[in-house]
Amino acid sequence: MKAKQMLSILTILTICLFANAQEKPHCIYEDCGFDPGQIVYLFGDHVQLREAPTTESKVLKTLAIGGRVIVHEKHENSWRYKGVDHHFYKVDYKGIKGYVLGGLLALERKTINNVVHLFGRAKNNDEDYLLIRTLQEDRSFKEKSTRLHNGQFYLTDLGTKGLPNIEGALLVDYLAEACGAEGGGIYLFQQEGELHQVARISQVSDAGAYYFWEEFIFPEDAHGVAGKIRYKKEVGESYDENALWKKKSIETKELVWANKGLKLAKQ
Repeated sequence: MKAKQMLSILTILTICLFANAQEKPHCIYEDCGFDPGQIVYLFGDHVQLREAPTTESKVLKTLAIGGRVIVHEKHENSWRYKGVDHHFYKVDYKGIKGYVLGGLLALERKTINNVVHLFGRAKNNDEDYLLIRTLQEDRSFKEKSTRLHNGQFYLTDLGTKGLPNIEGALLVDYLAEACGAEGGGIYLFQQEGELHQVARISQVSDAGAYYFWEEFIFPEDAHGVAGKIRYKKEVGESYDENALWKKKSIETKELVWANKGLKLAKQ
């Protein structure tokens, strides 16, 4: 096998272990939470800032969705919210210290073209969901949810990537900690102040045996096409250790974003 081909294969396999390794991912597990000193925003609305880490303690103040708090510490007490067990956190809101349930704190806040999106989590039976609350001008919110195929992920702001008719794009970027884990993620585009789920892509690699790799190539990317999204799917399978990727197939197509959905580009 040529050296260039081998390097390409090894690059694909390495990504499943080291992508975004320098950042802390979000996750839906109970032991993933917020750190002391971290600035977070309220995912819940009419949130009760309490004197103690229980649902029966005195309410010090009622807080609106999107409000900013500083985390002081995680308490051992927990409570179930939207199917997930969350710890209480001691926080500071404008100098008032009290306790808030972790599920009422946003995993992250993203602002696209002055529109604020807050992200939370939920669980229904064995299925994990990412919740998205988009703030409206009257401080109400609209909520959407999308099912997660991997419980650990990053939220990556992509900008417009050179696409027309969108205000910005986000990627729910799955963390594949080990080869064989589900990678890839979910693309979300904002148009007219609303986030739309665009597509799911999958990236799975089992070193030395199999890989399935989908990707989007945007106009601003290398080999991108103006006004279009290039979709590429590559599948490789090895029958023995000495014949890497003995069987390989590649599929490509060009897509456009129109009428709030992806469509095949006209040839």
